[in-house]
Amino acid sequence: MRHLFMNTKGLLTASAAALVLFSCSDDAEVALDYENESKVSKTELKTILETDDISSVADQLVTNLYNSGKSGKTAKTDDDCYTATYSDTGFNLVFDNCKIEEEGAILNGAMSIVYGGDEDEYAFSITYDNLMVGEFAIDGTRSFIVHGNDESQSVSWTVESDLAITLEDSSKVDEEGTKTVALVFSEDFEDGSFTVDGEWILKADGNTYIIDITDILEAKFGCEHFGKGMMNLNKNGLEVDVDFGEGECDAVATVIYPDGTEDEVSLKD
Repeated sequence: MRHLFMNTKGLLTASAAALVLFSCSDDAEVALDYENESKVSKTELKTILETDDISSVADQLVTNLYNSGKSGKTAKTDDDCYTATYSDTGFNLVFDNCKIEEEGAILNGAMSIVYGGDEDEYAFSITYDNLMVGEFAIDGTRSFIVHGNDESQSVSWTVESDLAITLEDSSKVDEEGTKTVALVFSEDFEDGSFTVDGEWILKADGNTYIIDITDILEAKFGCEHFGKGMMNLNKNGLEVDVDFGEGECDAVATVIYPDGTEDEVSLKD
């Protein structure tokens, strides 16, 4: 999440290329707190928000190649980092100790991309086949549909995910559901924003989290964390609301429990 909000160039590239999600981060730990099942911990909340970080490096490469418009070709980078094989319906990528970004994680494994139908050229799906992103492994699929709106100066994309992720400590995270992500631009850059809406289910370390964004989450460009919006979170039957504020550029969320108790949680590392 840190990379997305602080790296302006990467954020704008993401909007043009229809990327979703945040940067690869070791912050998505799944050492969940068993001591008090009636609480939602900081670690749990960060895991819910940052699971998508893991695949973003590979996703960025996919969108770059998707936009290149190649067909029926096989291409290899100068340093033999990865091989891309194109067809009329999509392309396959095979990575061999490949570092896409200078400070990024090393990729190994394979993924395949299938284009959307003729009537929807801005749609594609990605299948991850034991794709290693550093010490993380990804299996499963994600489908992207991109929406542009010139009048509102925004671009958004809907992502449907069915992923199984193995973390560095061999713990598992499963995610299934749909998110709609948007970048809304303004004449003044700092007035632009990044938003997330949707419903999804996360399973991690024996816990099941059902997430429903009831008021769209929003972060202003230049802010590191969400500063506005509301999330309804069901953890193993415990239902809470998570309030991210009214637009402040801070790193604080408030967890509201059924009895009205409020717990302020820092989203900082």
